[in-house]
Amino acid sequence: MELSCSSIYNHLLKIIRNNTIDLSECTFIHPWALILICLLLVKKHNNNDKEIILPKSSEALFYLRRARLHEILKKLSYNQSADFLEKIFVNEKDNLNIQEIIHCNFRDEFNARLERFGKIFMNFGLRENDARLVVALIGELGNNVYDHNLGNWPTDISGCFITAQNYPQKKCLEFVIGDPGIGFLGSLKANFPGLSDDISAIKHGLAGNTGRINEDRGNGLKFIQNWTLENFSGNILIHSGKGLVFLDKDKIEGKEAVEIVGTIVQIMLYYK
Repeated sequence: MELSCSSIYNHLLKIIRNNTIDLSECTFIHPWALILICLLLVKKHNNNDKEIILPKSSEALFYLRRARLHEILKKLSYNQSADFLEKIFVNEKDNLNIQEIIHCNFRDEFNARLERFGKIFMNFGLRENDARLVVALIGELGNNVYDHNLGNWPTDISGCFITAQNYPQKKCLEFVIGDPGIGFLGSLKANFPGLSDDISAIKHGLAGNTGRINEDRGNGLKFIQNWTLENFSGNILIHSGKGLVFLDKDKIEGKEAVEIVGTIVQIMLYYK
């Protein structure tokens, strides 16, 4: 099975078995699914019987090793699988269109990475100005993570998980950031007690509302939308709690999905 942002939800009942994440039948995994798996691993990492079963497919294993999933597994104490994956040899120059998973615990660590992203995106083929714009979008997404979860992290794992992939033939960049935080509903509830579901909370946040009491903020997501949809003819996908919301220039659609801890945001950008 191939795990993408659309297909993974059809396979989650097979993948999640109590405290086991079973990827044995996975033949390929896309960035969105990879970050979703990371958040599932975070949710279960304190359980004594936790386990991740790695793919049988050599192609999927090489991809996970190239994405440095073993470093995340070590952080979350999935040590046996981390050791197995780390021993797989890959030449990291074989696929320069993959950005390995990065876990930034704190804002300072995240900010220190931003300049590096610009260089990576230029290597992907983006023009310098476009690369700088993408870095600005990522900076806004990261600021949202740390602003809205400050002192409120629901687990002992804080920060954000980041990965990206370039598709040079399509001239498309897929960037995904996920955090095991309180989510849109948890962030907005104090300011907007009438919100009752995750889809409404996501749409409320996209409209420029903020959960930061007595602060005139909330334009970060509007900035992200404007540049993604208008300047890059792209689209945005957000999963928070049980809500899954997709938007492009023509529409915004929401539906219920399996509940996750925190939020995942994907931006798809099309460059020249």
